[in-house]
Amino acid sequence: MTSKNSHPPFKRKIFYIQPILAGYRSPIIEALAEKFEVNAFYDNTHAQKQGHKATESENFATTPAPSIPIFCNKLFYQKNIIFNLIKTKPDSVITFANPRYLSFWLAMITSHLLKIKFFSHGQGLYSYPQPSRLRKIMFRLICKYSTKYVCYTDLSKRSMIDAGAPLNKLITIQNSLQLKTHVNPNHKTYKEQGILFIGRLRNGCRLNELIQAINTCRINGLSIELHIIGSGELEASLRAHHIGCDWIHWHGAIHDEFRIADISKLCRIGCYPGDAGLSVVHLFSLGLPPLVHRKLENHMGPEPSYIIDNINGFLFDKDGSTEELPSVITAIWQHSSLELRKIATASYTTYLSLNTPPMGDQFVQLVLDNTN
Repeated sequence: MTSKNSHPPFKRKIFYIQPILAGYRSPIIEALAEKFEVNAFYDNTHAQKQGHKATESENFATTPAPSIPIFCNKLFYQKNIIFNLIKTKPDSVITFANPRYLSFWLAMITSHLLKIKFFSHGQGLYSYPQPSRLRKIMFRLICKYSTKYVCYTDLSKRSMIDAGAPLNKLITIQNSLQLKTHVNPNHKTYKEQGILFIGRLRNGCRLNELIQAINTCRINGLSIELHIIGSGELEASLRAHHIGCDWIHWHGAIHDEFRIADISKLCRIGCYPGDAGLSVVHLFSLGLPPLVHRKLENHMGPEPSYIIDNINGFLFDKDGSTEELPSVITAIWQHSSLELRKIATASYTTYLSLNTPPMGDQFVQLVLDNTN
């Protein structure tokens, strides 16, 4: 275990467990560290490969917790958690609630036996519209042995209630991003010609589908350009395949929020054609109404449920014809700048509401509310 800063002995001890310590979780841990003595357990060996910027801080201790795949990568185990849990016996544990991690189950049962407050933070069953009986039982057990199950979104909470989880064990802390810079819709014309894609260029991003859709729109007379922020295993092949398209702007991986904001000002909307997650929140913050597919259970996370079609963003049918996405983009381009500004303002307001109060403050309050 490595500790970068000592803490007063009267501070309550908290273990914060993540598969990787992504930069967007930093504000949560920093807020907790202001009130408690925090030890963050994580495996960052694959963070950069997944497109995440690791978080670093002088305000909390860290313990490496490498994830070991077992049973042909169907299950995982994080090292160093159970040993330290028994040795230190912290006051509380806040952990990602992935039931495929055996270490999660062991940490939960150990905490129950040692009377440690245990907060499971998860997506619920949103991706299983008709969960099996076994899966329902599994999530009810998680609720039973957790002090609270912290749901990512209201959709996550509804899925847990539908599975029979007790309401008194559920709480929602809306999953969000706390960003340093925003783009107020009042500072945009909504006549910009760009569409912004931001995310990792990986299998499932369906960026090629967006490129083809924009190309169709251009053939039909619309002047649209595509700005791509992100990199990944598909970047080289996508660049090579579309080498002659001067309307595609490849910006590569950018972690500087101010540079991202500057690029976003060239765009009218944002679009993630594949299975989205927190990227929709980033687009909200940039005053860009997000365009994503409407099949919520297929998304990487439940955050696309924040989008209300034609109110604060746009939806298209994932399994529709090849003309579906070009048709929706064309319809958006036919909106007046006044209409788009209204939708963008709702997008921006959604971002502000998701961060009022900030997630970190809500987790601090959650621990305080459940302190004996």
